[in-house]
Amino acid sequence: MTKPIAPTPHHASKQGLTLGLRTAGRAIIDALLPQSCALCSLASGSAPVCQDCAATFPALSGQCCPCCALPLSATQDPDCPDCRHHRPGFDSATAVWSYGFPIDTLIRDFKYGHHLYLASFFGRHLAATLQSHWQTHPDKRPDLILPLPLHPNRLKSRGFNQAAELARHTAKRLNLPWSSEHLMRVHDTASQAGLRRDARWANLRGAFACPTPVTDLNILLIDDVLTTGASLSACADALRHAGARRIDVAVLARTPEPARTHLTHT
Repeated sequence: MTKPIAPTPHHASKQGLTLGLRTAGRAIIDALLPQSCALCSLASGSAPVCQDCAATFPALSGQCCPCCALPLSATQDPDCPDCRHHRPGFDSATAVWSYGFPIDTLIRDFKYGHHLYLASFFGRHLAATLQSHWQTHPDKRPDLILPLPLHPNRLKSRGFNQAAELARHTAKRLNLPWSSEHLMRVHDTASQAGLRRDARWANLRGAFACPTPVTDLNILLIDDVLTTGASLSACADALRHAGARRIDVAVLARTPEPARTHLTHT
């Protein structure tokens, strides 16, 4: 079967113009003033984080579940307990870091503090991790990159979708198409914060839709943090219904304890 050509990706005009102006403004500031590290405030050259602070980012070490990227201890059953309890709708997950200090601080600043200048930094690391992964798993290279969508009400209140910013910068470095319009969040569900694991999955049933066919395409879903995988799995179900052949997930960080109820991620 011949693959359909994915529609040309583009941004919502107003949102794209606003973010474009912010990016341009940041570029001018960076050209005129030396950068300081977002974590320690010391000089960081052309990067928003200095090399010393970047070296402290918590790595995903050891064995991880190939499906949900959950770190597994050497003595743990290789059959992932999370996937055994709730098998995700996506095929695999890749994470750059473990969700812990100081990467959790940077992600929170990016997501809730409107530190959009971090998107390029995050996109560079996410793209490098994916390229390395695809060297041994070329079948996972996607045809199209999609961000986890926000409901219009949430997008209006926040002003931007952090997953879309990550997808945009990652796709640019990988020279791959991306779109913020294929996936839609059709239900403004209750916040995932404070919900237990099973409640998170139940809360998101039917919350997403993919009205644009993605028949026989390999899709890469991008978000900032993977906790239980409920949101990304619900998106994968919608994409599968729209004809996607394969759905992989890429995130900045994976929580080592996804059952914790105080986290606000997906």
